[in-house]
Parts: sequence; C-alpha cells; structure tokens
Amino acid sequence: MYNFNLGFDSYSGYSYILLKDLQEYIHDELKDCKYYAVLAAKAPTPRAKELLMEFSNDERMHARYFMNAYYMLTGQCYTPPVVEEPQVPDFCEALKVRIMAETHDYKKYGEQYLKAPNPYLKDLFFMARTVEAQHAMRMPILLSEGNC
Repeated sequence: MYNFNLGFDSYSGYSYILLKDLQEYIHDELKDCKYYAVLAAKAPTPRAKELLMEFSNDERMHARYFMNAYYMLTGQCYTPPVVEEPQVPDFCEALKVRIMAETHDYKKYGEQYLKAPNPYLKDLFFMARTVEAQHAMRMPILLSEGNC
C-alpha cells in the first residue's frame, strides 16, 4: 500500500504544479487515444490497425491512471474537458508526428519520475514513460507497412 502523503506535503509548490500537470496529462492522453483510433482507421494493414488500437488503449489507460492519482492526491475527481475529433494527416505524416510526440512524452514523464515525492507517483510516471517509449520504438514497423 502506498502512502500518498509521503514527501508530498514538503513539496507545496511542486504539489500545485503536479496537480496542474496531471490535468494536462489527462487531457493530452485522451487526445492521443482519439488520435490513434482515427489513425487506425487509415491503417494500410490489419497488423498496423491492431497496433494503433493498442496504442489508443494504452493512452486511455494512462489517462485513467493519472485521474486516479489526481483523486488520491486531492480526494476529488477530475473531469477533463471534452476532446474534439483530431485532425489526422495522411498515415505516413501522422506517424512521423507521433514519433516526435511520443519521444517528447517519454522525456516529460521521465522528468516527472525524477521529481516524484513518493513511490506511487514514481511507479506511475516510470510506467507511462516506458509505454511511450514502446510506442515510439514500434512506429518504424508502421512506417514500413505504410510504405513511407
């Protein structure tokens, strides 16, 4: 069982920033979830579609985990804004955009991991970071399947 206050109270400035960051991350992960679902519809092969839907589900889970962390830290549920339908370019261009986005998220969650004041948050950011890296590393498979 994690102690969610362990070290958190001594980071009052960090705690405020973390809560704002969690809100942003929740919204971003939900946007990414939709993006991958739309991109999956453009996939040139069944394997590419399956992989993109896996990415979409991963992003949805990240949002859920971040919402859980927000609740555990505040005692309040966070209701994210409605996510609009994304504008997804052609398959190849979309993948290139996503490689950059996934590697950015890898770095962002790694930085949060280093700052996290308790084991629960460290684990959360470590796992999110790992999955984002997996997505970026699998994109070249999709690029080759799309003849990009």
